[in-house]
Amino acid sequence: MIGIIAGDGDLPKLLVKKLNKKKISFIYINLLPKKNLKTNYYNYNIFEISNILKALKVNNCQKVILVGKVIRPSIRDFKFNKELIKLLPKILLNYKKGDGHLLDMVINFFKKNKITVISCINYLSELKAENFISINKPNKQDLLDINKGVKLLNHINSKFDVGQSAIINKGYVVAIEGASGTDSMITNSIKIQKKINNNNYSGVLIKIPKKKQDIRVDVPTIGFRTIKNCIRAGIKGIALKKNENIFLDQDKSSDIIKKNNFFIKIIN
Repeated sequence: MIGIIAGDGDLPKLLVKKLNKKKISFIYINLLPKKNLKTNYYNYNIFEISNILKALKVNNCQKVILVGKVIRPSIRDFKFNKELIKLLPKILLNYKKGDGHLLDMVINFFKKNKITVISCINYLSELKAENFISINKPNKQDLLDINKGVKLLNHINSKFDVGQSAIINKGYVVAIEGASGTDSMITNSIKIQKKINNNNYSGVLIKIPKKKQDIRVDVPTIGFRTIKNCIRAGIKGIALKKNENIFLDQDKSSDIIKKNNFFIKIIN
């Protein structure tokens, strides 16, 4: 039996569809405010650690998959119970350090309770970014921008828990992802992109895991909306990491990628 602890987005739905197809038993712990009343579905908020753990143990779940977007809650919104009070010192310490440290704490919590956290990619390998064959290729300047973006993100995230992505255009650092997320960063870059581009497409979105990120619980993901936003911002292509990025809507994105001479570059 596998436990799915799910937030928002398409990934939880795709995972459920795949597990049902393979006839793999699972329970689904829904963290969203909207309740789901299906059989084997549990509705808890992110603070109900005791109830989540109990549901996993009662159903003999030795493996758990954390999938979907969950907005980091404010400390002021915490509803304390006995389990949360025990974890409070660790929560406060890791809360200040960032999302990556909080997720590491969650993984260790399950490990202590003899539950192994596994990646959704184990069951959704078809969504790996390298499965998409890009006809268009980056030029020399694009490759230089990709290289700079990778070095920048690795350097920043070795010291600070920032974002997974950056936009580099002709050597200029156009944007670095913050708390608002990738798509918001792309949209906010449109003005400066226009100044640099001079009516031509240029610049690359680099989206890779943080240097110390555990991709079992936080796989960098793009989809049709990301591609569309990049094209609207005059960005020429996206660089993703082999075996460590998910590309949703690959078939849906194919036409818009070809039509706009957009590229998807997979890096090692």
